[in-house]
Amino acid sequence: MANSEKIEIHLKVQQKVVSLKVQPEFEPYFRKAASFVNQRLTLYMTQNNDLDLKELLIIVAIEGLVDSQKFEDKYLMLQQDLNKRLEDLNNRLTLN
Repeated sequence: MANSEKIEIHLKVQQKVVSLKVQPEFEPYFRKAASFVNQRLTLYMTQNNDLDLKELLIIVAIEGLVDSQKFEDKYLMLQQDLNKRLEDLNNRLTLN
């Protein structure tokens, strides 16, 4: 998708406003992600006074990527299971 088809959005993470160009249909995902980052940062800031903001952002980024990988793995497993079931069903139907 070309840049001209993207919209500019402004997200506030902690006290910093970040401007991004995104496809309009993805805007809710970016806003939800920014909200998640702010929630996690607030939680970690209260629990880890000895870490600076950059370290906390690294923790939140790694946490988010681990969650993403877990969901991707689960999706792939479900997809494989579905394909196996469809193949079994197809085999049953062609035997009759």
